[in-house]
Amino acid sequence: MIPRTSITICLGVGVLATASLLLAQSGSLSSGRARDLVRQLGGGAELEKDRVRIKSVKPGIGSGGVIVEAQIDAAFRVTRDKDDWRVTDIRLGDREWESIELITEAVRREKIRRTTALLQQVADALESYRRERGNYVVAEDAGVLSDHLAPRYLREPVRFDQWGAALVYHGTTSGYRLISAGPDRKPETNDDLVMENGKLRGLSE
Repeated sequence: MIPRTSITICLGVGVLATASLLLAQSGSLSSGRARDLVRQLGGGAELEKDRVRIKSVKPGIGSGGVIVEAQIDAAFRVTRDKDDWRVTDIRLGDREWESIELITEAVRREKIRRTTALLQQVADALESYRRERGNYVVAEDAGVLSDHLAPRYLREPVRFDQWGAALVYHGTTSGYRLISAGPDRKPETNDDLVMENGKLRGLSE
């Protein structure tokens, strides 16, 4: 077995990061304020000013915020295991190393939580629809479902999960199934999240 070795790659150009930030009370966000906010993403260790460069500050579409595109200097630890290399850790500024695996898992869990909340919102809207009309939405498409529910029963259309994959809907007058393909984005696998007649089943976090 090849010994496990580590190297550090410091990116002078930086890492391109896009963050969605709330609008300031004045209705605008300056580049300086945006940089200060991005610098605080270090989780308690503020990044140095020269390590963060704001590329653009643009209004968000339908998000109630703005999109800040920033360039951040970072370092990555890349390790070799057997015949392949992989990124294992990241360091922003002078901070300690953070595990990519832990960051990825945290993001995965949060996306599961948010997708579950979206499915529940749609389920609640479907119940409101049924109480008023006596049946569920009859359709074979999540887009058609949203057209029936929004904005009366659902404030905004819900068509995609947190992984950017389209939701799947199968509805009859008496029941329905609303499906997210889950983290792997592949339908009919073990990590699918399924809301069926108001009850959620799917992978465990």
